[in-house]
Amino acid sequence: MPRCGQTILLTAALILIVAGLRVPLLPIPLERDEGEYAYIAWRLGHNELPYRDWVDQKPPGVFYVYRFALSLPFDSVRAIHFVGLLFSAASVCALFFLGSQFMDRLWAWLGAALFALLSSDPLVQGTAANTELFMLCPLILSLIAFLAAAAKTKPGVLFMVLAGALTGIAVMFKQVAVVNWFLLVALYPVFAPREKRWRGAVSFIAWSATGLLTVLALVVLYFWRRGGLTEFVDNVFTHNLDYIRSIRASERLEYCWGMLTSLARTQTVAWVFAAAGLAVLFRTGPAKWFVFVAGWLLTSCIGVSASGYFFPHYFQQLLPPLALAAAAGAGWFAAIPVWKIIPTWARWTALSLVLALLPGITLWPFLFKYTPAESVRKIYPGNFFAEMPEFARRIESLTPPEKPVFIFGAEPELLFYARRPSATRYIFLFPLYGPYGSVREKQTTAAMEIEHARPSTAVYLPNALFFVSGTDQYFTQWSMSYLQENFYADTWLIAYEVSEARMERAAPGRAADPLGAGQQFIGAILVRELTSAP
Repeated sequence: MPRCGQTILLTAALILIVAGLRVPLLPIPLERDEGEYAYIAWRLGHNELPYRDWVDQKPPGVFYVYRFALSLPFDSVRAIHFVGLLFSAASVCALFFLGSQFMDRLWAWLGAALFALLSSDPLVQGTAANTELFMLCPLILSLIAFLAAAAKTKPGVLFMVLAGALTGIAVMFKQVAVVNWFLLVALYPVFAPREKRWRGAVSFIAWSATGLLTVLALVVLYFWRRGGLTEFVDNVFTHNLDYIRSIRASERLEYCWGMLTSLARTQTVAWVFAAAGLAVLFRTGPAKWFVFVAGWLLTSCIGVSASGYFFPHYFQQLLPPLALAAAAGAGWFAAIPVWKIIPTWARWTALSLVLALLPGITLWPFLFKYTPAESVRKIYPGNFFAEMPEFARRIESLTPPEKPVFIFGAEPELLFYARRPSATRYIFLFPLYGPYGSVREKQTTAAMEIEHARPSTAVYLPNALFFVSGTDQYFTQWSMSYLQENFYADTWLIAYEVSEARMERAAPGRAADPLGAGQQFIGAILVRELTSAP
């Protein structure tokens, strides 16, 4: 078969793998981060603006991708995850093309397939349509554009600009993608032809920076023209610097070790093969490909560790270079002379199965056993994302259309499911409870917004992070007083030891019925008293 035909078949096989892994996961309920993106995307249709009208610390790219997903003609949860599937498929195919630049196509294909498997892993929250999933596609494409620019004997200005612009697009999904630009700058002298190498490096810095800054300038212009530039800068950059500084070094190490211990369940074999792959690239050369993969791993580590929290989905940034390094290691194992008595296809198949075994074991029940509700409980223990659609239906029935809802909690997915606006710009309250500048001022502002909005419905669903020692509790005290004076309980939210929750209608004027064994109150849905003061 011609080489082009083989490439098409291998690419089609990768798309089928991504679809096979992600289609069964489409109906999994939204988690907290997805809820905030979906809510803001929904409000974009009401001529509202991120940051100016709704507080969020993520760059704007994800909101507009979600907005596109909501325009698709099927269930919103499936639509959001379907768009995530499309981005994942594009990333996997791009990684296959990238890997083919320095290894045999079959091993590059294996690296891309391993990436598809690892990025769907529930242990890295791969079932969610999070910012990392969208960031990786332009990030990988920027590396392809970089290689095209560096391969030219004459400066490839178009590819230089494109490499920077794609990095800028990745930054508009997650800020830490900017480390990719520094990687490209460092790699250019390594990959460029010897003639005028350093002059070419200077040219690459200038033109790629032009592409990156053009993307940023267009975004800045968009928010400036709509009167939200100050809020954009404060939310996306200033707040995140405070967020990063709030974690001590000892806590960073503790969080990192805990997460690596968890990820070892599915990634240990990939780590071993990746270490072998880096050693092989270093020993056998060309040296530039060792520098390429090792540098990508290093900058990805910087991106993962930037905030210090080491949440599971952060580690998705590491997966593309990890998968390519593991594939290089598998190629080396297959070439060991002692295995030559075994047919090539059998060696390739055996090594593929070894790499796929651990993540396959983890994914199996999510694909073939668990219901969507069971899946989301397994992925996010201690949270009640599975019950949020039911809770939201009650909120929707109690709240007239476009009447605001006040949620004392961190569950913006309730607002999205119910299609009701928030009574405050703080659609989740974490920014009001951290060691950030002007916290008291922000809490006071939120209280004023709620009083002005005069919500007809409220939800009391507090998060333990609100009550960490040393946090300002003004807003908590204000909220308790405001809710007691103006609302009555309509529905109790009760949790069980098995991490499930249910609703129980509250009798007028009476506290909740006594709880049974293994039950606890987690919150309440409240309705405004008809006689409460305006």
